[in-house]
Amino acid sequence: MVSRKKLKGKARKAAKAESAAGVRDVELSLYMSKRLRLRLTGDTGGGCTHGWNHTKYPDDHDCNKFIGGVFRIFVESTKSGDTAGLAVSEAVSFTRDMFPNVWSDSASLEWIAAAFISLGTFTSIIEGDVFLCAAAMGFSESLKQHVAFYHVGSQPLMYTAKIDDLLWAEERRTISYLKKRIPCKCLNEKYKAVRSLPKMYTCCNITSCSLPDNSVNLSAMMSCGGCRRIHYCSEECQSANWEEHRDVCKKWRKWNAENCSK
Repeated sequence: MVSRKKLKGKARKAAKAESAAGVRDVELSLYMSKRLRLRLTGDTGGGCTHGWNHTKYPDDHDCNKFIGGVFRIFVESTKSGDTAGLAVSEAVSFTRDMFPNVWSDSASLEWIAAAFISLGTFTSIIEGDVFLCAAAMGFSESLKQHVAFYHVGSQPLMYTAKIDDLLWAEERRTISYLKKRIPCKCLNEKYKAVRSLPKMYTCCNITSCSLPDNSVNLSAMMSCGGCRRIHYCSEECQSANWEEHRDVCKKWRKWNAENCSK
């Protein structure tokens, strides 16, 4: 039987190791934040931050640590071959644990969302990194959805279908989304080059849709007749996804009835 003294010693060691890991996470997050800002404002980035005020907070502010932590996860996910969706989920989980104070402040989240729109724009122009661009857009939209639902109350729940669509978006959709969210003209030429491509969206039956990448032409897309927020490539996919969508549909229908008719 292990003595109480040894148990206490093990507990202290575990707590010390956890504390040290937390310090390393913070230090690495600060380093990655600086790397990201240098990447966006340096010569390769053209000096444009695409509307993001990167000097708003000091280097050691939690918002910059938050950004660095997410950027680190994205870089590591690229190396390990994870999907953009998995990287975004991991980033959300990590930052909720490490920076609950940031998640509780809508202004901070809006600023961070702008940072990842800037990163998405940079990668689409300079690097052509599809994974990093998709992860940046998906994470930015996740923050926007969080603010709209939890802070502002302008929608009845997180609009996850929109986030999923961005994670799977093809080039035209990607450039169009980013272009609408930046005040500069950095994506104008890029948009001209892709605007003639077909508008493709993602079927919301993510788990069993038979189409490649769940992608369907917008003109062929079908909307849920109840909530008008979820879209499918066919009636078969809508039926297959109904059990998962049922509760979401009810919430959107109730919210639409109470707010959209005013």
